Amino acid sequence: MPQVLDTSKAQTFPPNQAEIYYPPGTAEEEIVYPEQREDDMGETSFHYKLIADLMQMLQMYFREREDIFLTANMNLYYVKGSTNKWFAPDILVAFGVPNHDRRVYKLWEENVFPQVVFEIASDRTWRNDVDDKLKLYEQLGAEEYYILDSEHGKYLSAPMLAFHRQEESLLTASVNGDRIFSPRLGLEIVRAENSFRLFNPNTNEFLRTLEEAESELERLKAEIERLKAQK
Repeated sequence: MPQVLDTSKAQTFPPNQAEIYYPPGTAEEEIVYPEQREDDMGETSFHYKLIADLMQMLQMYFREREDIFLTANMNLYYVKGSTNKWFAPDILVAFGVPNHDRRVYKLWEENVFPQVVFEIASDRTWRNDVDDKLKLYEQLGAEEYYILDSEHGKYLSAPMLAFHRQEESLLTASVNGDRIFSPRLGLEIVRAENSFRLFNPNTNEFLRTLEEAESELERLKAEIERLKAQK
């Protein structure tokens, strides 16, 4: 993360009407950083399902890591004392950050900007995803940024856009054959079966969602019972 953040160039969201104004000099502990905002809006089932599936895959993959924090739609505040300098990535993955529950993510407390960020494009968000958020994530220090079109080409020029950091910039990364490798995650992001999956090149397998893992477990149990019955 850059040592000096020029907040004049950072994205500013309109303040919530319910926010309390704190005059200059107000003690930090008195400032409330809202967990929910009045300008939060609902999304489509395409959008929700993709976020839920990716989160389940990542949570299971990193379940034994205590030094990785990942979450979805959590408000991230990036300027201390400013409750209107915030955004809520669809998915963020922060390496080197303790894995415990939080109400919000305060950049000045964590001292780590999430290295990997996913946004799921929708009618309401896609313009911001490819413009202002890209610039903001670049400035704040994201290493990898992925924008996925949950409706597969309805909003973006391609089903998936990828950006990887090179020095101070987030530059377009090539998506070959509807898949791209994430160096930080150690996984491939793949457009497959009319959705997006995460593929582990070390095991040569796709990661499973919780529903898929439970279904596989039930299948194995049934197979064991079948073999027992044959004895």
